[in-house]
Amino acid sequence: MKARFLISALILLATLLIDQVTKSWGTSLPTLHYNQGVIMGLYAQLPDTIRIVALGSFSGLIFFIYVLMMYLIPSRGSWLKYGLSFVMGGMFGNVIDKIALGRTIDFIPFNVGSLHTVFNVADVFLWIGMAIVFYMLIRHDHLIWHPDSSRRSYLILPKEQFKVALNFTLIVFCSSLILGIFTYTFFKVTLPHVSDEGSHVMLTFFITYSVLTLFFCILAFVTGVVLSHRSAGPLYAFQRYVDDLINGEDRKLSLRDGDNYRDLEVVADKLRDHLKK
Repeated sequence: MKARFLISALILLATLLIDQVTKSWGTSLPTLHYNQGVIMGLYAQLPDTIRIVALGSFSGLIFFIYVLMMYLIPSRGSWLKYGLSFVMGGMFGNVIDKIALGRTIDFIPFNVGSLHTVFNVADVFLWIGMAIVFYMLIRHDHLIWHPDSSRRSYLILPKEQFKVALNFTLIVFCSSLILGIFTYTFFKVTLPHVSDEGSHVMLTFFITYSVLTLFFCILAFVTGVVLSHRSAGPLYAFQRYVDDLINGEDRKLSLRDGDNYRDLEVVADKLRDHLKK
């Protein structure tokens, strides 16, 4: 599992590095084009401050989901992890441009019939990653969504798991609150002191911030439940195993794919052998 995480991280870093190097080279080409929009040229008319904050928030959310998927996808879905790493590398390659320069550097022309557009290497990595993801979801969905060794329920010890999930949510909420106060103060200082524009932007910020905070808290709670089940499951299974041994049932302890505390299987075997003797 650690090797697959390392490969995924290397793919992500390599795509970012290759993209930025090729963009430095592409600035000297006659096909150079600057994309001012957020996605596919959209929202180019928005102020730079709002676009950068929106992109940063959205990118943080996507990266959070990416890390969670890297943890949850079973080991047999390695290529799905690699495909998602290509997607993230391509996406963040363009996000870096948006945040640092306020625009994306495109330099590869594409002309087919009436279609005339310009893209970059980050877009290529993004398409490659999407192709891998779609292929894995269509051809190998049984390895991803229904692995034989996965539990059908994430609530093994509800009381303990909800406690972990609430603590996780509280940390996310406090972090979001601190960042929200900082961003609000930053806007108040840097925005032009025009009543209509300033009020409209601050109202938009408050609504967007509230929605993002609520979404992050819900996601954090669900994530806490999902992650804690990989610890609660082995403990619950070991407890049942010990009860079965006491009641005279002779069996082996087999944990699920992705469980924590895999050394409990070794402890269970030692306990079983000791009771037999």
